[in-house]
Amino acid sequence: MSCFSAMNAPLLGEMEQTIGMLERGTIVTKLYGKQRRPDRRHLMLIRETRQLLWSTVAAQTPRTDFEGAIQLREIREIRVGKHSKEFRLFADDCQRYENSKCFVILYGNHFKLKSFSVVALSEIEADNWVRGLRYMVKDTVNASYPLQIDRWLRREYYQIENVNSHSAKSSEQSQTQVTIKDFKMFLASVSCKMTTSKFMECFTDDVRRKHDLKFDDFSRLYQKLLLPHSFANILCGGTAASSAFPYSEDQQTVRPTELKRFLETEQRDLNVGELNSGSISGFIRDFVQDVERDVQEPYLTLSEFVDYLFSKQNDLWNSKYDAIFMDMNLPLSSYWIASSHNTYLTGDQFSSESSCEAYARALRMGCRCIELDCWNGPDNLPYIFHGHTMTSKIKFMDVVKTIKDHAFTTSEYPVILSIEQNCSLEQQRNMAQALIEVFGDMLLTQPCDRNEQHLPSPYQLRRKIILKHKKLPQYDETTFSGVGISNGGIAAAAAGGGGGSSLTHRSSLSGGVGENEGENMRKVFKEGLLYFKDPVDKSWNLYQFVLTQQELIYTSEISESHRNGTSEDDDFGLSSSCSLNNTMQQKQKDTSANDELHFGENWFHGKLEGGRKEADDLLQKYKHLGDGTFLVRESATFVGDYSLSFWRRNRPNHCRIKLKHESGSIRYYLVENFIFDSLYSLIVYYRKNMLRSSEFSIILKEPVPQPKKHEDQDWFHPNTTKEQAEQGLFKLDIGSFLVRPSVQSINAFVISFTINRKIKHCRIIQEGRLYAIDTMQFESLVSLIHYYTRNPLYRNVKLCHPVSQDLLRQALAENAQQGTDHSNDGNGASNYMGSNLEEHVTCKALYSYKANKPDELSFPKHAIITNVQRNNTMWWIGDYGGMIKKHLPANYVKVIDAATEDYNSVNEEGTDGRTDSIEIYGAVASLFESNEPGIIFKLQIQTPTMQNPFVIGFDNQETAYEWIKAIQEAALIASQLATERRKKERTARVAKEMSDLIIYFRSVPFREHSWIFQEMSSFPETKAEKQFFQQNTQLFLSYHRNQISRVYPKGQRLDSSNFNPVPFWNIGSQMIALNYQTGDKAMQLNQAKFRNNGQCGYILKPSFMKAESFNPNNPLSDGLNEVRVSIRLIAARHLFRGGKSNNPQIVVEIMGASFDTGIKYRTKVNENGFNPVWNEACEFTVRNPQFAILRFEVQDEDMFAETHFIAQACYPLTCVRQGYRSVILRNKFSEELELSSLLVNIKITNITST
Repeated sequence: MSCFSAMNAPLLGEMEQTIGMLERGTIVTKLYGKQRRPDRRHLMLIRETRQLLWSTVAAQTPRTDFEGAIQLREIREIRVGKHSKEFRLFADDCQRYENSKCFVILYGNHFKLKSFSVVALSEIEADNWVRGLRYMVKDTVNASYPLQIDRWLRREYYQIENVNSHSAKSSEQSQTQVTIKDFKMFLASVSCKMTTSKFMECFTDDVRRKHDLKFDDFSRLYQKLLLPHSFANILCGGTAASSAFPYSEDQQTVRPTELKRFLETEQRDLNVGELNSGSISGFIRDFVQDVERDVQEPYLTLSEFVDYLFSKQNDLWNSKYDAIFMDMNLPLSSYWIASSHNTYLTGDQFSSESSCEAYARALRMGCRCIELDCWNGPDNLPYIFHGHTMTSKIKFMDVVKTIKDHAFTTSEYPVILSIEQNCSLEQQRNMAQALIEVFGDMLLTQPCDRNEQHLPSPYQLRRKIILKHKKLPQYDETTFSGVGISNGGIAAAAAGGGGGSSLTHRSSLSGGVGENEGENMRKVFKEGLLYFKDPVDKSWNLYQFVLTQQELIYTSEISESHRNGTSEDDDFGLSSSCSLNNTMQQKQKDTSANDELHFGENWFHGKLEGGRKEADDLLQKYKHLGDGTFLVRESATFVGDYSLSFWRRNRPNHCRIKLKHESGSIRYYLVENFIFDSLYSLIVYYRKNMLRSSEFSIILKEPVPQPKKHEDQDWFHPNTTKEQAEQGLFKLDIGSFLVRPSVQSINAFVISFTINRKIKHCRIIQEGRLYAIDTMQFESLVSLIHYYTRNPLYRNVKLCHPVSQDLLRQALAENAQQGTDHSNDGNGASNYMGSNLEEHVTCKALYSYKANKPDELSFPKHAIITNVQRNNTMWWIGDYGGMIKKHLPANYVKVIDAATEDYNSVNEEGTDGRTDSIEIYGAVASLFESNEPGIIFKLQIQTPTMQNPFVIGFDNQETAYEWIKAIQEAALIASQLATERRKKERTARVAKEMSDLIIYFRSVPFREHSWIFQEMSSFPETKAEKQFFQQNTQLFLSYHRNQISRVYPKGQRLDSSNFNPVPFWNIGSQMIALNYQTGDKAMQLNQAKFRNNGQCGYILKPSFMKAESFNPNNPLSDGLNEVRVSIRLIAARHLFRGGKSNNPQIVVEIMGASFDTGIKYRTKVNENGFNPVWNEACEFTVRNPQFAILRFEVQDEDMFAETHFIAQACYPLTCVRQGYRSVILRNKFSEELELSSLLVNIKITNITST
């Protein structure tokens, strides 16, 4: 229920209004399954029974004539949007519904949940339903035991009323009341057996004379029958005829002092002694929730006291283990990890449904390792299903999106995707790209530490998704036979010789180096500054080029090492990417690179051009702010020092802020005895404390505002809108610009400028006194604009032509006269699309694609495809390389351009094209002379997948010859690399792109030596049982201390049944993969084990398992703490089995170490399933309690002495509380049964070694 527990309850008044609306009900559109189309229904909340009902709109009494109902206690998740199979089934019909009006309720008591899909009439109504239901579900789950009984009884009572009402209508009678006969039938349905004479004794004469029972009579009779006679005496170990109950002086009520004594004596609750009587009284009030008994000293009746003992508030489970308390900083191999097998299935292995919801359910149950069986599918992406069977198929992309949505809802610790690969190499490559795109930063693509000697910890891998898969064997890519490399140039580079370069090249180009990128970049063959023609203004600009054994990378962002020593040359319109030392120095001068705390503060004015005189003028200007108005500036007299200037008694004053050096650090002070570690700390101090000297004392108050020099500039437009800027700038020259305030943020401005008959907008953020574009900071808006008049702001566009307000008005007037539509340029490119026009976008190719049909488009990786129409989910239409309106696969490209927007940064990758690459494999290079100014040679590169050649310019003949030779030789190596790679891929049946994503959990066959911590092995249960327990026990104990193994069910389990996981946990195997969809004993034990440690999916193995001498089958192993367990099985409530009469018995067993495992006790059969009493005791020892899981099973014995499952409850023995405790019973899927529980008295005693 984690999705509800995290919700903050709204204000009570507001929520009451919302719930009132839900009780009145609203009209919604309900989606049904395949056999029925969506239809309008009346949806309403019944607060007193905690039900959600829906009925036809025409129903006159929706509370009785309802079509269906959901119990709020069964709701597991509420989703906003169209995320259900019903919405997918009617996808076309549901397109007209807004996402915000749709919501889905998932509910049920089995693994496979039911879905209730709804469309509200308005967004507000949908929001009210979602918020209100989440609040009510949380309130329902946390309700006190008496409230739960009351709501259950009302639901049963109203159901009887409804049945009688419908019967009366059909027989044209008016009798709709609940009668004594109805009550007797109700008791039979809850397994309460009694003779008619005994039954009638329960009623008073007054009740017997009545023809009907009101709810109060119904409830009172139920409560009377529920509590056996003299049950309080039985509690203390006696019988019904025993002496008085010792915790009630009057034998009718339990007072706060008596309850406290009970908790201390019987429950062994050591914390109770710290509670005062007020706390105990508050607990009683909260439990009873009776306004008439909200007195200073409340009490519990004996019946209510027994109710408390059976309630969830008295659970055997110790709630302190609901929080994460274990050390999560040890290697992953130190933990048991909750793991699933065939996660996609909702039933058997042969013909059941595969579902994305199965992944969501497993993840929300705390599972951390899930399985994906991948088989070739359509659209070059896999299906997931159980191969060679009749199980249904689901799309790989749908699955990974579901995983992303639910991976970290219950736990923030890593999720492991165990991929069973059956796909072709091509589909594996697409899988890899899909995983990267969907998961983004969540996907682990490089080691946590390059020098690590063991697996990382769960804490290090929080919110990470890790792949378990085969990895290609490592091989040397640096040496290839038959490749002739002259002068050893490329060979030396490839081998790490003088021609090679470090990894910093790729870092500077793309902002980071993954493990496999690093492998590629270690083979840098050649690098340098070359000319590349800008596609926008057609000018040749210097770019940094890096040639590797796989690709030629180029970027306009030139590294510092290439800037030094290069001469400035503006003849060819060089951008800032070719700027030299003087430009870099100017950049440092113009921009703010200071990270001192004071530097961005409004009170710091930097170096004032007018010095002290300017400071005086500023203080005079703002003297109305009063004494204490101040500013801090750089000292004009003492270089490196600062001056404090402030207004006092109608005149400016100035103090020198002195600096001193201590232990390599700079200290600041005004008064010798008050020294600060920063200028910022000094000012903060004197804004709160008096600054005293022999002449004055003052507290610094309001800072002098920063000068707004930009307001006097022609290019600043304080009242121009975005639309006006676009209309006025449209026909002006490239680089025309204006600056205007942002309408989206108070502390922001926008530069609107022209580029190739398009308008771009760049946002400037004001941070304190500084103005920032991306990571660049300036001390004023004027200095920012000045910098970008000499350096490109976007691609190679500088702010060349400031547009004044007069010029803008003139341009707007001309456009109005001519009726110009600025949204369409001369090339037909549109920045704005009308609602009646089909939107065209620009895309960038993620992979190369070779056309298979005449109407398809061929393109290389990184190709820019224009005029793309997204009129189909699988195939789009676009233009590239002279080919017009050809089909392209949608999953091979990504959209990189849209309508004009305000950008946070104009340098985002994929928007400006400043960094890109072309593949070298199959490249043919040719050199020819050029007659363009400044370019004497052009190098043309053509690959098999390119429609148009790639051209580089040179101003030096020698450099041109060196580069064509290097590219030809690199292409030869790339060809041999590709051949070797294909061979490796075919042998291992693993695509390199997929292999590159495997960092840890590399799947390998088990070997008995030479273990590598990043590798792991998987075993079917039969093989694991043979190797772990019969052949190599000590070997595997040692293996599991540092390595991870996974054990999964044998293939013969077509019914999706599970094996006993406990012995495999005991030998240290971390991932015991079970069929989560199957409600059997194995999964019940699994759920109990991983309920511990906050249900985070990771349980730290006991420290004694690290010892070399440890043997799970030896009770004398070091570190075990033997205990004696005494259990008295007192009574139970509500033991129902499908409406049949029950003869329940309780089985107590321990599942743990081999020497502890077994059934410890079986009670006698009781012929009462309503409120049976046993009062039977058992005692046993557990020699390894760390491994032990205490299990209770309730069985029903039929007339043939055959037993049937009714309920169960499992608890790690180390997580139980002692004393009189309630064992909350669960169904076979470990979901709580309503009001069903056992009452036991449990004592656990440590056995001292002799």
